[in-house]
Amino acid sequence: MKKGVVIGGGIAGLVSASVLAAKGYQITLLERQATLGGKLQDIQLKHYRFDLGPSTITMPWIFERVFREAGKTIDPALRFIPLAVNSRNFFANGSAIDLTADPDYMAEQLVTFSPENRSGFLEYLSEIQRMYEIVEDHFFENPMVEWRDYFKPELIKSLLSVHPLQSMDSFHRKYFDDPRLISMMNRYATYVGSSPYETPATFSLIAYLEMVQGVYYIEGGNYRLIEALERLAQSVGVKIVKECPAEMILTRKNKVVGVLAGGEDWDADFVISNVDVRTTQEKLLLLPKRKIRRDVLSFSSFLCLFGVNKKFPHLHHHNHFFPRNYGREFIDIFEQKTWPLSPAIYICNSGFSEIDRAGKGSNLYALVHVPAKDSNQPSTVEDTYKYRSNIVHWLENNWKLEGLSDAIEVERWYGPSEMEKFTGAWQGSLYGSVSHGKKAFFRPPMKEHSCKGLYYTGGTTHPGGGTPMTVLSGLTVANLIQREDKK
Repeated sequence: MKKGVVIGGGIAGLVSASVLAAKGYQITLLERQATLGGKLQDIQLKHYRFDLGPSTITMPWIFERVFREAGKTIDPALRFIPLAVNSRNFFANGSAIDLTADPDYMAEQLVTFSPENRSGFLEYLSEIQRMYEIVEDHFFENPMVEWRDYFKPELIKSLLSVHPLQSMDSFHRKYFDDPRLISMMNRYATYVGSSPYETPATFSLIAYLEMVQGVYYIEGGNYRLIEALERLAQSVGVKIVKECPAEMILTRKNKVVGVLAGGEDWDADFVISNVDVRTTQEKLLLLPKRKIRRDVLSFSSFLCLFGVNKKFPHLHHHNHFFPRNYGREFIDIFEQKTWPLSPAIYICNSGFSEIDRAGKGSNLYALVHVPAKDSNQPSTVEDTYKYRSNIVHWLENNWKLEGLSDAIEVERWYGPSEMEKFTGAWQGSLYGSVSHGKKAFFRPPMKEHSCKGLYYTGGTTHPGGGTPMTVLSGLTVANLIQREDKK
């Protein structure tokens, strides 16, 4: 059976490696860090524990499918706990609204809105469900490796029915005129690192996953997913080599023959890169610049982990704080290329759901969106600390986290440079290419055309970012390789 090398032990890399190994392929997975997981890591600061990376889990059945396709039952240690509240949303006028998949609870939340906005919300849910079902049937698991794949009549017809030419923001304004509802729904553009004013309305279907199917938390922390996938990979025979950084993808006559990693040649009939597509092409494949897509990058993030020796009763598990002019941050990020002056702030407070993660205090994962690294970012440690202090000030004074600054016992923060260094994300961009306009539907393909035998998987290729989509990416590339071998 063929021999394959997977570069990178993120979610998609582990999924593709496990499925292929279970089908009889000889798979080696190379990970440059001492731990697997890519962007998803388990961080402990004193007695506070944090999940670094993806914090919102949807579509739990897709994880069960990974185990099933690998010939196993789902790991019993992997327990998905539904959250009663998807997110608590705070606004500058002092109001707070919970989003939930519970229809009765959601009806209570909608009482504060006008009758027109309440009926608009129900119509909106119906429309995004229709959109989701179409995209699921025609797009998610279609590998889209050739240009002709995009021009199949059935796909074009389906795509035109899910509002590809309308922006997410204008789509939402068809259903709502309350700025709070518009802000909450526009936020879903940030799930693909983009602006709601430029992202096609098609991506509003992301809201369906949360608003109808629900948000989950993994008992023990989301890193339990990585631990379970590592056990799965080992059980089906994947050879996992950690602290083995890939240095070059080896080719001969425009065909992959292996990977140089850790000073050693690893022979391969094919290679799957779970590293950012742009990073792979420029740093591992050494493609000439003329052959590399130079797309506008999605945004990065500035993330602060705060171990705090007090609780904040008004916080839930997932929390969003919207400034009065939420749209301004997208101008700052994509036009001015500067860190926002008044950003929306997201806080994951997983100690709300699992007290052991924070004890009597709070483990606050505070994140704001910032441009990727090639921008006007803070240039010194002092500048970065000042921005961190601004976040603490905003939370303390604008959003009623009173006493936060004095209660922080331990902290750590990460910006675009740290994201790039740790994960290989090009310029610290979290989602690769930005999902603006028509290019949103033409992500870098899963197959490298400059040399045979190189495939891509993960959030920077098809079908896109987000934990369930990276799982689908891993499944799709594994199935693509198997189909091509049968030809």
